[in-house]
Amino acid sequence: MEIIDTVYLVAYFKQTDPLHKDSVEIIEKLSERRVVSQASLIEFDLLMKTHNFTIDERIKTWYILKHLINNKYLEPITPSDMITATYLTSKYKLDYFDSLITAQCINRNAKPLTNDREIIDIFSKKEKIKAEIEKNHRNKTLS
Repeated sequence: MEIIDTVYLVAYFKQTDPLHKDSVEIIEKLSERRVVSQASLIEFDLLMKTHNFTIDERIKTWYILKHLINNKYLEPITPSDMITATYLTSKYKLDYFDSLITAQCINRNAKPLTNDREIIDIFSKKEKIKAEIEKNHRNKTLS
């Protein structure tokens, strides 16, 4: 399985982006083996909002994506992903959305589809990270 990072959503709508051509092929050929992270959708919307897209522009963008991203090709965020993401933001200083996408990849043993070196590097340590989380937090529960 491959989980698609936000960079490909951005590139899909930006023809001048160096990843645009690849993103068109990736986004238009989703499958059960190539899915979009739920975190990518949220981050993408926040990016549009912070870059002053109008409500109409954002809605138009979501209508386009609605026709491209079938719900079965959307990878949800789980409580296990939140555990791993929290650990990644603390130990590796990953930003919030990168930690969520990386956590999904680690927990599913899915390849991160990204050009973000930090995500790729941390994912390469997935077995070490899973062992650290298990060792350090296995018996801890909220009181």
